Amino acid sequence: MTSAVTPRTSTNCTAHLVNTVDDPGGPQHHDHLGTADDIGAWAEAVGALAPERARRLAANAEEAADLVRRAQDLRTAVAGFFGAAADGTDLAAPWRALRPVVAEAVAHAELVGEPGATTHDWSHLPAADALLLAAAGAAGRLAVAPGLARIKRCGACPWVFLDRSKNGSRRWCDMGDCGTARKMERYTARRAARRRAARAAG
Repeated sequence: MTSAVTPRTSTNCTAHLVNTVDDPGGPQHHDHLGTADDIGAWAEAVGALAPERARRLAANAEEAADLVRRAQDLRTAVAGFFGAAADGTDLAAPWRALRPVVAEAVAHAELVGEPGATTHDWSHLPAADALLLAAAGAAGRLAVAPGLARIKRCGACPWVFLDRSKNGSRRWCDMGDCGTARKMERYTARRAARRRAARAAG
């Protein structure tokens, strides 16, 4: 588990949104959707918004509070669905929670691009709406894509990730962090076992 503002192998913004709490329940806990400024910094860091848009998400305290509420509600719905997908549990109830935000995203999207290469676009909207609706739209696309089968939960932390490895064997959200830590744990355990066996034999 690295910081949620650190780009990872999965570039899908759905995984970025789900993983916006660093060190859940631990001493380094930080919610990257905790304030409007936090959300702006996260959106800029993961490339969801251009810097000038990310810094203009809320004009006053009321807008800031509304942004935080909407962002956290969206994260709850997205995390519920993709967490269920990663864990192999039933998707019906999580989809019912996610479906309204996906429908809202499509309802406000413009269609851009040439025939055969079109996509939804929300850049005509205020920055806060563009950010949240784009994230909801990405979640909706992934929910019905073959890539859903490659959503996994990290073997060492609660985060989920989109496994883009060739053979689908990736186990960690970040090999340099969780993967290294888990390998070190296994190495330490094997070394301790060898010491115990040596003492028993002696």
